[in-house]
Amino acid sequence: MNPKKSQWIWSAGGLAVALGAGVMIGRVSAPDSSTTAANGSSSEGRGTSNGSGGLSLVERLEQRKRAGEGRDAAARPVDRDLKSILDVTSRLDRTQRLLAYLDRLPADQFASVYDELRNSPSAELSGAERSLILQAWAERDPLSAVAFLQEGNANDWERETALSTWAANDPQAAFAWAAGAADEGDVNNWLLGATRGIASADPQLARDYIAQLEGRTRDQAIDAVEPYVTQFGFEYSKSWLAGLTDENLRNQASRELARDMARLDPAQAGQWNAAITDVNTRRDISETVSDSWARQDLAAARSWVERLPEDTRTEAAEGVARQFARQDPAAAAKWLAGLGNNPDLDGARQVYIEESFRNSPEASLDFVSNLSDQRRQQGYYWRYLGDWMRRDEAAARQWMNSNSQQLPPQLVERFNRPRQAQQ
Repeated sequence: MNPKKSQWIWSAGGLAVALGAGVMIGRVSAPDSSTTAANGSSSEGRGTSNGSGGLSLVERLEQRKRAGEGRDAAARPVDRDLKSILDVTSRLDRTQRLLAYLDRLPADQFASVYDELRNSPSAELSGAERSLILQAWAERDPLSAVAFLQEGNANDWERETALSTWAANDPQAAFAWAAGAADEGDVNNWLLGATRGIASADPQLARDYIAQLEGRTRDQAIDAVEPYVTQFGFEYSKSWLAGLTDENLRNQASRELARDMARLDPAQAGQWNAAITDVNTRRDISETVSDSWARQDLAAARSWVERLPEDTRTEAAEGVARQFARQDPAAAAKWLAGLGNNPDLDGARQVYIEESFRNSPEASLDFVSNLSDQRRQQGYYWRYLGDWMRRDEAAARQWMNSNSQQLPPQLVERFNRPRQAQQ
């Protein structure tokens, strides 16, 4: 088990096929307006199974076929072994035939079928198929599936897939088993998978389980749960966060969800951000919100930043500075200068210098003197003037000679040497 972010699937194409077939575990329907109340009850906002509760994988697929989204099943051969399925070149046909095969497969034969594919030369090329087999097995007999993985040096994604499938159907049993299962390293992938599976069926129940996690497992669980929460919109996400009773966990989750919430509704995200009481959390989120808002409405984002308290405005200015410098370097420089002389604005000033240099090196270097840190000033002069010399020596040299009084003497002397002497 590695402490990195877990990798659920190896092939984007393979995952797309699995998703397209409608077999990924724990699909949910959007909560109605009554489920987004701010009281954070775990019974609210629970997903439904879209009318497929209790159905097998292939039965779900057959529902889609009857609706006209599949092909004529009567014309398909009945596969007796895995090899004949894997030899099919069409991914859709291969997936449909594999699902039918798995639905007929006796529970006590899953281990040999999965082991066959897992140890085959094409194992790394059959990621989607391995995932489907493991999901079907964990639906049919979760204890057998996880016992097999425990004995066979399973990868992170295998542990997560099995537990996610199990937890989507039986959250309490799956999480209890995962909590007692040993896993090496900084992240317990059994618990991470269980939390993901619970979130896919019931994000608010997953919130209760996340509170029981620790360390990097909790960090990654928040990241894993995020899309299941934010898919229901800004108000649901805000209510979900409010239901986290541990302040540190709530602040951590707020940082994680902030970008998606700002994309959903930047104006509401701005109000939510400004109301956060923890100063460090409010500051951290403010740059995320301002950056996302400025991409959609630069003027509104600027106005929001200007109204923030000083301890937050200096951080939030970075997001606006990034987008403003790309669009109108001169106006952006004027706006930044108008925010005052607080040294804490150096972060936004650096963002402006770096972003504006791409298309307006003169405006970028003109602004370097606004940095309160003299060492950073000199660093930017050396690095960016040198870069400009390589791109357009005549223009860079003209700017340098016109501004030599504010530049480090060593820099002027260095770049005024004959080219051969500089080498």
